[in-house]
Amino acid sequence: MSKKSLIAFLVEIALYIIAGLAFYQGFHYFMADVDGFKHILKVGPMFLSCFMLTYLLFAYYYLIHQPNEEKRAKTLKVNGFGFMIGGGLLLVLIIVNIILGNYEFGYNSLIFPVDIILMDVLMVALGVLITIKKAWILEKIPVICREYSKPKWVTIVGRILGFVYVWIAEYFFAALLNAPTYIDFTTPTFGHTIPLYVMMVFSSLVLFWHEFYLAYTKEKEMPYEALVAVRTIMLCFSTIIGIAILIMDFALGHTYYISQNLQCILPIDYMISKNIGPRLLALCPMIAMWFNFIVSITVMAKAKERKETEPLS
Repeated sequence: MSKKSLIAFLVEIALYIIAGLAFYQGFHYFMADVDGFKHILKVGPMFLSCFMLTYLLFAYYYLIHQPNEEKRAKTLKVNGFGFMIGGGLLLVLIIVNIILGNYEFGYNSLIFPVDIILMDVLMVALGVLITIKKAWILEKIPVICREYSKPKWVTIVGRILGFVYVWIAEYFFAALLNAPTYIDFTTPTFGHTIPLYVMMVFSSLVLFWHEFYLAYTKEKEMPYEALVAVRTIMLCFSTIIGIAILIMDFALGHTYYISQNLQCILPIDYMISKNIGPRLLALCPMIAMWFNFIVSITVMAKAKERKETEPLS
């Protein structure tokens, strides 16, 4: 792996963790006003400011996964304006709320709402930098994937599934990082949460491995047989853990394990007494892994077949 690809990979992982923590925090800002949304003008800018880091993650992901230079430049330009306009508008709304006395200093962190302001300022500054130094950014940030021929519907479905997968995975990974603040080993239903914690780790490890594989094989192709073996193992593991979560959730019917163990990370489940979070965490990685496995193995097999049938020059 080249130095540029390694740095791009590490930056993406760092962005994933930071964006996940911000999204986790923003979701809890949003849930604080879920009862009728009476304070949406107060809570909305806080949630969207946190979500802007996830937008940054997706923008960076597209930048390092788009082999077409023209599309790459156009998307970077659009995202630059998006950072400036979105960050600037949210910054104004946050400042207005501060002036009106709607925010209590230290409400959710020692420096609140300064942390929210800094995120918006960062977005605006990043948008300005992209506008001024677009060519330099395109040159410095490498593409870490290969271009494969695949149907358009596969690209569209894959992108939608990928975005949903990342939203869920980053939220639960951030929830796992916050586990010391809520985990209680003494509750009688703690054992029922173990498959969930395993899937919280696994769903993000899948993403880390996928990005590392792309960065690695940009310069050195992994043997087709090794790729199939690794993906099969990951597919089986996600299916086994996912089924374990669903069996535990449906067969045991234990609604208490949410209120006793996971109330702070699954507030919607607790409020409506429905276990939505565990089922999402079980099904989303399974569906995404099966789709990715079938499509990638098919595409790679066709690419391998074409390579083998090409005449020697």
